[in-house]
Amino acid sequence: MKAISSLPLIGTVRRDGIAYRTADPVPIDVVSGLIRESWCSRLVVTDAAAGGESPAEFTAMCVVDGQPFVLVGRIGRRTD
Repeated sequence: MKAISSLPLIGTVRRDGIAYRTADPVPIDVVSGLIRESWCSRLVVTDAAAGGESPAEFTAMCVVDGQPFVLVGRIGRRTD
C-alpha cells in the first residue's frame, strides 16, 4: 500500500503500527462528518476518562485508492 501522509478533513496522518494516526487532535464536528465521507465508514468514538487520564478518541475504517486501513486519533481542538 502506498503510504498516506494526508487525508481530506483530517490533515496530516502518520503510520502507527498497522493503523494511521492523526498528527493533531481533530475537532468533534470534523469527526462526526467523517461518516458522510465516501472513503470512511464504521466510526467508533470513545469518551475521555475522568480526570483527563486519557482523551476522547475515534477509530474509523477507511478505504483510499482501494486499500483499507484503520484511522485513529484524539478528539479535541487543533493546536495550530
